[in-house]
Amino acid sequence: MEHKLKLRVGLSICCFLFSLAPAIFAAEKIRVAFVSPTPVFAPAWIAKEAGLFAKYGLDADVILLTGSPRLVQALIAGDVDYAMAGSTALMRARMQGAELAVLAASTNISIMKLLVSRQSGLRRLEDLKGKTIGVSQYGSDADAFARIVLDQAGLKPDKDVPIMQFGGHPQVATALAAGKLEAGVLGGLAILTARKSGAVVLADGVKLNSIAMAGTLATMRRTMQRSRDSVLRFMRAHVEAFQYFRGNRDGAVAVIQKYMGGLGLDQARFLYDEYVELFEEFPVPREKAFQGVLDHETDPKAKNFKPADFVDLSFLTEIDRSGRVEKIYKK
Repeated sequence: MEHKLKLRVGLSICCFLFSLAPAIFAAEKIRVAFVSPTPVFAPAWIAKEAGLFAKYGLDADVILLTGSPRLVQALIAGDVDYAMAGSTALMRARMQGAELAVLAASTNISIMKLLVSRQSGLRRLEDLKGKTIGVSQYGSDADAFARIVLDQAGLKPDKDVPIMQFGGHPQVATALAAGKLEAGVLGGLAILTARKSGAVVLADGVKLNSIAMAGTLATMRRTMQRSRDSVLRFMRAHVEAFQYFRGNRDGAVAVIQKYMGGLGLDQARFLYDEYVELFEEFPVPREKAFQGVLDHETDPKAKNFKPADFVDLSFLTEIDRSGRVEKIYKK
């Protein structure tokens, strides 16, 4: 009897310890990098701050690494496990042989804006001829948006309008504010910085209905092969954070304030209201967004690729059983 009692007690303790396993055993360390302090990257911030990564056994460092091409190189090198970067840089890396895959996107409308300095006197896109446009980096979404806008205005990038890289959105905004640059493509907090100096928007990706992914999330295929379970847990946290952003204004605003340099409450609410309307119902990167990048790509290799070559939707499909992923891709 005493032996059986000890056995039952031992089993009870084992079951109790097993139930507490996530708390007892060390969580898996991962590094998640986002390219700029913009609300489209808020799912990563929320997953960290709301404990969603921890919920799924992940101990995540969420870091800022400016310049999409630079961030993509860090992903390829293994310096970060997940990258929230510009879709153009991710797709170019894939076309150049990098075995990476896009897993999700916050929106499929470009969040970029082309602003001109107060001193420039520019009022129309055609007035940009002979002027210089600043972008974060060549190969970034800002660079791609600048070229799309110039093409629509009948201007040739680099020939009619020089494009100069500054390293990041904050640097472009600073140059605009200082009067050292006449026009620049910006996103997120940098737009507010430029507007404070009197800069005005000359072209808006949303108003132009420019199809382009933003808040694009990617990882390496080797990561998926090494531990599909780990990536699936990460994606569950990401999707829950995405839904939190869409449905919890006060909580999301607080996180925006923290990750965007301690913004005032009114500014954070303004940004939230502006971006939440752009978020998809479910974070699915659309075929048209991939195709839009391919259509404007100057690399001849682009002709050999199709949208399916850049994406892995299996994780979103497994998480969402309603069939939304398949329905979206049939549209």
